[in-house]
Amino acid sequence: MTTATRESAVTLERFKSGMTWNQYLSYIASEENQQRPTPGGSPRGDANVERFVRNMSAWQISDEGREALQSLPRLKMLVLGEDWCPDVYRGLPVLAEIAANAGWELRIFPRDENNDIMSEFLKDGQHESIPTAVLYTMDHEYIGHWIERPAVANEHMANMQKLFSRQDGESEQDMRARIGQAYRELQTSDEWASWRDATVDELIELARSNA
Repeated sequence: MTTATRESAVTLERFKSGMTWNQYLSYIASEENQQRPTPGGSPRGDANVERFVRNMSAWQISDEGREALQSLPRLKMLVLGEDWCPDVYRGLPVLAEIAANAGWELRIFPRDENNDIMSEFLKDGQHESIPTAVLYTMDHEYIGHWIERPAVANEHMANMQKLFSRQDGESEQDMRARIGQAYRELQTSDEWASWRDATVDELIELARSNA
């Protein structure tokens, strides 16, 4: 992780303007959020709320992870996300749990309403990948940031790439149905669950190596 090379849009006042975890959960179901567009133009609907709740109830931080987080210095964490994104409705509850156990101050910002912040933390310098978690000291000095998903998840997704191309004799409709089914199965798998624990490990490492 590298330090910022220009003045950041994330001033102390801007950070404080973000939503707490409880405020964000309420925001997901709000009329304000429901009226915001999605990349595909489809309505957000209540399904996104249900996905957050399901991912929150399906996982609990380990005793080892909790002890490690409680040993860290107090920090602040900014998170960019959008509720329709699978990496967000899996990962953001984990980030909130990390902050709660570490005693960190958490503020959440919708990515598409905060493009100036997102532009500072692009994946590979070009992708607006989410969730993005940015750590600061309590004096608001930038520490480092974490993007999208843990390394083990990236490796697994790379191995799944063969699923995302049309197979011999397969129609476009059949391909989309197969991919959709495979992704739904992934979201209830042990692999998906293990990514939460890996996220905890990587945030601990980031905080330890830069704090």
